[in-house]
Amino acid sequence: MNSTSGVASSENRTKTVSLRLTEAEHAKIREIASRLGAAESAVIRYAIRSMINRLAPLHDSEANGFSLIPVFVEYGAELSSYFDLDVTRLERIINSEEKETQQVEREDLVLLAMSGLAEPKIHAKLRELQKKNVEHGDVPASLRNYFYDKYIYQTSVEKTGD
Repeated sequence: MNSTSGVASSENRTKTVSLRLTEAEHAKIREIASRLGAAESAVIRYAIRSMINRLAPLHDSEANGFSLIPVFVEYGAELSSYFDLDVTRLERIINSEEKETQQVEREDLVLLAMSGLAEPKIHAKLRELQKKNVEHGDVPASLRNYFYDKYIYQTSVEKTGD
């Protein structure tokens, strides 16, 4: 037997899982399924696949440090509140096996952990880190720009100061 055909067939196998949903969640899934003319299970599979795609870097064991910044900038508030992510857990997730030059600074991890808090607290921390004024009404965009400019868009030379 060809070894690649075994891999492909095992990837296509499905597994039945049990989920605990509130009645309100189930009612919403039922309504979405009805409007789409689809089965409830198809809506749930879509939700799971969509979440897996949004959080793709987290299931890549090679992704650490800077490469995880987009996930936590875009979905950090949801992730922090749902999974109770504090600075220590974020540091372990993001910087665990990363070289010193690719690690996210602790102060920035604090800011990421705060992303689920009220905007005035984030605004104050962002002003402190940037050492410049941040428009109060534009905190989410300022937060996103801060992280992308610092960790994603700059070259490695700019990041290391060489």
